[in-house]
Amino acid sequence: MTDFAAEERPTAPAYVGFSTKPYRAYVLAVLMTIYGFNLMDRGLVALLQEKFKPEFHLSDFELGLLGGPAFALFNALAGLPLARLAERFNRIVVLSICTALWSLMTAICGFAVSFPMLLLARFGVGIGEAGCLPPSQSVIADYFPSDKRASAISIYLTSITVGTIVASIVGAAVADRYGWRVAFIALGAPGALVALVCWLTVREPPRGGSKEAAAEETPSLREAIREFMGKASFWHIALATGLANFVAVGNGQYLVSFLIRVHHISLTQVGLTLGPLFGGLSVVSLWVVGKIIGALTEKDRAWLARWPGIGVALGVPVAVLSYLAPAFWMVVALQVIGLFCGNAYLVSLYTTAQGVVRPRVRATATAVVIMVINVIGYGLGPPAIGALSDFLKDHVVALGLSTAADAAGQGLRYALVCGSLVNLWAAAHYLIGSTRLKRDWVG
Repeated sequence: MTDFAAEERPTAPAYVGFSTKPYRAYVLAVLMTIYGFNLMDRGLVALLQEKFKPEFHLSDFELGLLGGPAFALFNALAGLPLARLAERFNRIVVLSICTALWSLMTAICGFAVSFPMLLLARFGVGIGEAGCLPPSQSVIADYFPSDKRASAISIYLTSITVGTIVASIVGAAVADRYGWRVAFIALGAPGALVALVCWLTVREPPRGGSKEAAAEETPSLREAIREFMGKASFWHIALATGLANFVAVGNGQYLVSFLIRVHHISLTQVGLTLGPLFGGLSVVSLWVVGKIIGALTEKDRAWLARWPGIGVALGVPVAVLSYLAPAFWMVVALQVIGLFCGNAYLVSLYTTAQGVVRPRVRATATAVVIMVINVIGYGLGPPAIGALSDFLKDHVVALGLSTAADAAGQGLRYALVCGSLVNLWAAAHYLIGSTRLKRDWVG
């Protein structure tokens, strides 16, 4: 069996990227727009759940099922098959079809007349969004030279915050004025047009940066898995990111609900405050983190995992204080500080997934790590926090931590505090993974 990690090609010329710099910038902008819709449509449940919760008479645990497993289960099941399609066929076509699918299913959420129907629509969103990151990350790796990938991926990931800004401002305003159903339709349907633009204007690049690499036979699934199965850094960083995502998604699902219940802020006020502030600062933090990690990894590649390990650990006390803070402005200030602590973990994950395997295995590697972080983050995070919130709601009054009228808010508050502690576990895996990254790297 060939040891791909041990292969060295010191005489190979440096890969300078595919096509011109302006066209690479255009492709990155299209992929960013698609990913922005991905995160925007995915996060609408968390934004709007206080609107449709009374209509369907839902508990916090049921909200967690809707925001987590309803999405994650089908996303995980569809992720690997779609990634294998992307390894064998045109990645741009796969991406465009999946974008159209999840956009239309998001719009269909607005027509739901029952909780089961809303669940079914979310299943469709999960299937469609499974075809976003694997082909996108693979395409970025083939468009950009290896020394520019961390920066390109960090720029690409700013779409998370851009999508958050649009969803928060537009979604909240539309929901308050026209209802939650119209918000789902208004933010879901336009994604189908973006899918068409991608299909018609983005070219499929040669895999691996050359016609010779593109002509290589796609490894079987067994061979692909064997290639990264022994990469300890790959699995430690994937698990760490899954745990960090448990906190980010689990706590994030209920942040708007926490502010509405505990600090009595309207949905529009939440959208106007959190969207621009968190979104704007997250763009800055991701860009800065990408530059810093890019510079540090030129000297020591271990910083790809070391930096997020330190960051998520430092973010734990900040997050706990934010949930216990007595005033809305204090919550916002501490949450902003937390952004700069924890925003490095996705840059680390996707750069690592692209760097420890050969080009023909990149989409599969990305799909596997997405499966891990979705099962842990989306599959377990929201329902765990929701179930803990329901449990604590019934006990905070007896413990003297709340009045009966505020029990739902205070139960959620302490559930979020408990959820934040999981990042200490994540930090340990990042730091362990950083010690193995150099020997696992393929490039």
